[in-house]
Amino acid sequence: MKFAVVVIFKVFEDKITEFSEALVRHSENTWGELGSVKFVIYVDEIDPSVFYLYELYENRGEFEKHTKTDYISTFRTKAEPLLREPSQIFRGFPLVPNPKSEKGKV
Repeated sequence: MKFAVVVIFKVFEDKITEFSEALVRHSENTWGELGSVKFVIYVDEIDPSVFYLYELYENRGEFEKHTKTDYISTFRTKAEPLLREPSQIFRGFPLVPNPKSEKGKV
């Protein structure tokens, strides 16, 4: 069953560019994972210092593999001092077993 993660990052305003660059580098690494289905970064339309991250994995095991990569440790080390508060993380399974998005692609 697919496994999703949504993360909200609130960044210091003078650190937006530095955080954005670190998150994009992290996303490029994650896209290379076989179990990664989606990795989408959003910026809040009202407050550009707020970022939303949506990750979708083939299953929880693939997400667990992701959490053990060197590049996630690197990202966390770079990102944590740029955050004005701890990130909020939501993890879960889809209510519908095979959710459709992007015209039928998961």
